[in-house]
Amino acid sequence: MNTPETTQKVSLGCGTLILIAVIVLIFGGSSSQSRSTTTELREMKIEIQRLGNEIKVLRTALEKNRH
Repeated sequence: MNTPETTQKVSLGCGTLILIAVIVLIFGGSSSQSRSTTTELREMKIEIQRLGNEIKVLRTALEKNRH
């Protein structure tokens, strides 16, 4: 039996990734690690925003190439 190939895309938005990081922060660390975890969370947020911007630029370039 032949089945058609399907592709499934999973994407997590910036908000989802930040929420996951907050949950890990709340349940995963001790109070002595709180400051370093908060710093890492900020760094992750900045990186997520940078990647989101990069994706927007790539999408714009892709759309221009299609036309």
